[in-house]
Amino acid sequence: MKRFTSLLVVLAIFGLSYGQNIRQFTNYAPYSNEQKKMVTPPEQALKGEGEVFYSETFDFADPSNPRGWSLPAGWQVTEEGDFGQYWVWRAGTDSIKGKFTFLPGHIYSKTPEDGYWVLPMDEYNYVDGTSTANAGTNWFQLPEFDCSTHPSVIFKMTQYFRVCCGSPDVKMRVSNDLGVHWADFNMAFETATNIFCKNPNPEVNITEVAGGQPHVWIRFQWASNAEYFWCIDDISLSEAFNAELQLETPWLYMVDNEANDNEGFTYMVPLSQTGTDNFGGYTFKAGFLNAGYEDQESCFLNAEVFKNGVSVYSKNSEKVTDIWTLQRDTFAITDPFVPSGYGNYKMVLTAKQKAVDGRPANNVYTDTYFVTDSIYSLSDWDYETYSSTAGWTTGNNDGDYIGIVYDIKKTTEVNSISTFILQRKDNPKASTKVGYTFQNWLFKYDAEQDAYIEVISGAFTEVTQEMLSKWVTIPLDKDGESEFIEPGIYIAAIQTYHGGGAIADNSIYRFTIGSDQSHQYPGGKTLVRFISGDTWGTNSDLSMIRLNVAESGAPATADVTFNVDMTLPIRNGYFNPTAGDYVDVAGTINGWNGTSSHLTDADGDGIYTLTVPALATFQNIEYKYRINGNWNTSEFPSGGANRVYRTSFYNMINDVYNNGISMGVELNTLTSSIKVYPNPTDGMFTLDISNTQVTDLNILVTNIQGQSVYQKMVKSVSTHQENIDLSAFARGMYFLKVNNQVMKVLVK
Repeated sequence: MKRFTSLLVVLAIFGLSYGQNIRQFTNYAPYSNEQKKMVTPPEQALKGEGEVFYSETFDFADPSNPRGWSLPAGWQVTEEGDFGQYWVWRAGTDSIKGKFTFLPGHIYSKTPEDGYWVLPMDEYNYVDGTSTANAGTNWFQLPEFDCSTHPSVIFKMTQYFRVCCGSPDVKMRVSNDLGVHWADFNMAFETATNIFCKNPNPEVNITEVAGGQPHVWIRFQWASNAEYFWCIDDISLSEAFNAELQLETPWLYMVDNEANDNEGFTYMVPLSQTGTDNFGGYTFKAGFLNAGYEDQESCFLNAEVFKNGVSVYSKNSEKVTDIWTLQRDTFAITDPFVPSGYGNYKMVLTAKQKAVDGRPANNVYTDTYFVTDSIYSLSDWDYETYSSTAGWTTGNNDGDYIGIVYDIKKTTEVNSISTFILQRKDNPKASTKVGYTFQNWLFKYDAEQDAYIEVISGAFTEVTQEMLSKWVTIPLDKDGESEFIEPGIYIAAIQTYHGGGAIADNSIYRFTIGSDQSHQYPGGKTLVRFISGDTWGTNSDLSMIRLNVAESGAPATADVTFNVDMTLPIRNGYFNPTAGDYVDVAGTINGWNGTSSHLTDADGDGIYTLTVPALATFQNIEYKYRINGNWNTSEFPSGGANRVYRTSFYNMINDVYNNGISMGVELNTLTSSIKVYPNPTDGMFTLDISNTQVTDLNILVTNIQGQSVYQKMVKSVSTHQENIDLSAFARGMYFLKVNNQVMKVLVK
């Protein structure tokens, strides 16, 4: 196998753009209950391979400084326009504000307690009610790195950004010749203007520029946008794994046999539309990146489909002999999968190769679609951003249409159109208000006229308070004929009226609906229509508009199985099953009164299970787990958010009690001292605790990814000393938490 040779001479690189890793397909909603992937390989943490040799969590707080923080030595912060708009430090609880920004800070930070780094352009350009349009360039630079002993370099961070109005110019720049030349890495990762970043956890292989180099500069630069913000936290540099294949970009295609065309992903499909010769099923494709130190042999894509938790399809692509390091290749599986019957269909794409992968978790992509009886929908239930007519070149006009294309395969009767009517929490003024009006329409493409012709409409409707930020279904006005539609291409559309007339002020009049970013959607399938030109044109948003047909037969109820991992409460003594402790679940499923049966652990693995029968499908349920039926020992005892889950035909919920946060320990403040020595350490260090009163101690060490590497409970002590050995783990930054106090430990 050919090993990649790191560059030992200065690279002369102007504006090198490299489409790096790495879309992260994660549900980040608090207390969300995504089902576990069917393939969940463990992460590896080996020294050398994957070794973290630099990390920064932006713990810049400094009470002695009048501004509350100080910049460490070696950092540079510059604003080239000389407007005083610099990158700044914010405490973890500090929000980001401005004319259009109302956000609670860096929502993806892994270490929110010690602050984050932000460029708040919207704040800078909106002071005392006055707007300005200064658009950068603004940058900050890390201290110089000596990477001469690191033949490979992987950069990671957490980020959160949004820009308007233009393409995001957010990039990392790397130089190995003291800033004479720079290699540019685009950190937008296909994020379009006016939406939040698609990849909050970027991971970039910068070996070509930084590997083996003694003078490495890393800079983060914003330019050409006056609005919104860019947050950064949890930076790290590490060596690459020898084998590190990544599934970078997935494509899930619904094949149209009649048109010999791929239509892209559809979230919900009526069963009546799948049982035709024209419905070609799903095929699969994915792009791989070799981000490892060595070439990867015998690479291939596996696609597996699970119907209601049972595997019903598994195919492999052809193998590729080699993917060279830092190179890409594309793999396709053309043998289609055709669903059979109502159900949840979970599709799992896995990048595989001959070697054992260093970080197999990023080799897997999953998505789920549903075969229903009546709902035809490209989008899922929840919005990530919004659609409106405000950015259209012809202006923000009353009477403009927003629409979604649907391909009807079999004659059917249409019942209604559903739209997610959105009032934006971040900007209620510039979004849908009570009193706005709308009307739903269905259009069909007429090939002879080469135009979309009106077929049927719904009632002209006024927005009420109850409609805001909800799916709103309006029946179509049936006449006994128009509602029966034949196979063809249709547009389900909403025509919006905001009372602003033609070319209305976007800051005051803006009818807004939800838009979905969670799935790969078909390009050119979301359309808009301008009232002035009476023509349809493509739009980048996946607008949340559904077409509902008059079919029935899908299950109206389904069982829900709750699984909760209790291993941490068992380990810290908070939950003791041998002493008779039990765990139950209380929520909207049972009037918040607990269950008639306790969750049980038949195999003794610490995972407790209960199946609740016959809950209504496609309904939200809220719930919490409790110990011994007591609300004082429930999850999130401080009153945090309930867990939320939307039922479907198959429901297997996998939770960790209290989201893995230790409970049952009295969080007394340690008023005397905590000492750690030596620090930095080669892996072995001494923890020395002296307190003014007797208390229980919960000692926890986590890595920068938040994974626990050491935990111990000590009961009823005022002093405590022990040696902790981390030499088996990768070098880098660790966090030592004793009750409510946190210290950093650097393993060199």
